[in-house]
Amino acid sequence: MPVYIAPQIESGVGVAGKLRDLPGTVLVTTMEIPWGLFRAHVNWTPSRVYFVENMDLATLERADRELPPCDVVVGIGGGSCCDTAKYLAWKRGCRMVLVPTIISVDAPLTNMVAVRIDKTVKYVGDIFPRELLVDYDLIRQAPAELNRAGAADIASIHTALYDWDLAHRLRGEAYDPQAAQLAVECLAELDRNAADVHDVTPRGIDTIMDLYRREVEFCARIGSSRPEEGSEHLIAYNIEHITRRHFVHGDLVALGIFLMTRLQQNGHEWAVGLMDRLGLRYRVPDVAREEVRQCLATLKAFVDKQNMFFSVVDEVPITDVFIDDALDALYGNP
Repeated sequence: MPVYIAPQIESGVGVAGKLRDLPGTVLVTTMEIPWGLFRAHVNWTPSRVYFVENMDLATLERADRELPPCDVVVGIGGGSCCDTAKYLAWKRGCRMVLVPTIISVDAPLTNMVAVRIDKTVKYVGDIFPRELLVDYDLIRQAPAELNRAGAADIASIHTALYDWDLAHRLRGEAYDPQAAQLAVECLAELDRNAADVHDVTPRGIDTIMDLYRREVEFCARIGSSRPEEGSEHLIAYNIEHITRRHFVHGDLVALGIFLMTRLQQNGHEWAVGLMDRLGLRYRVPDVAREEVRQCLATLKAFVDKQNMFFSVVDEVPITDVFIDDALDALYGNP
């Protein structure tokens, strides 16, 4: 299992300006929108800027081949920008600095890179980010609802722990009570700071980044994402598989929490109340009611075909009655 390396996280107003002090040849991985926001915020020109196209493995392999050598890779932006920087730094064995411009995913803290192979998410690589610059002003330029979406990968602990315990009891899967307790404490911390997370205050930004760090640490220690990845993520993966469209990851995970707490019969009202206070968009923009129906109807087949981890989906049938009731609860009667 990977050996956890704690990152240096420097947060505050204007900390992104420290990139000016980087030595040697610097390659930045970014996208047009975050790069524009960054340039309006910090006057700095790196040696080379690479605009991320997508997270297909073939695209990343081509970028590694074609981009010039560098001393430092800097990821500026969201999950794809940070993951691209991680991939290149991992392949090249060079220094890496990450500057998230949004806190919608935990990519700036994880050691793995989420790539797409045949439109399905796979994880490659092993490089723990060691240097992060979390600039409050830069992050707060992003839409608030996208920053709030980052809380979904902490809120998912609620459904994930249920599935992990179920797999342990019914299938004998390894279970770590200490890691589970640490996860419960993260969920409680999120609950206590929900208002700051919703308002994207400095305290809210620091809360999400610290919870990401803690989550990544205990998952790395046990060599599994089980404490935070359960059936709610299966919903997200299947929606992407069915639609072949890109969505905000946290929106899909929040939808998964809404649906799977009902299937688990696991504190549904509490979970929805927490998501409401956080401002999570579990009624995902641009996902149609019938696409959610299709996702639920095909979820077990998808899990089996992709050989995904054991969860409530393998134990409780998703019937037409369940689907109708869940959709009515989510959207109201048609």
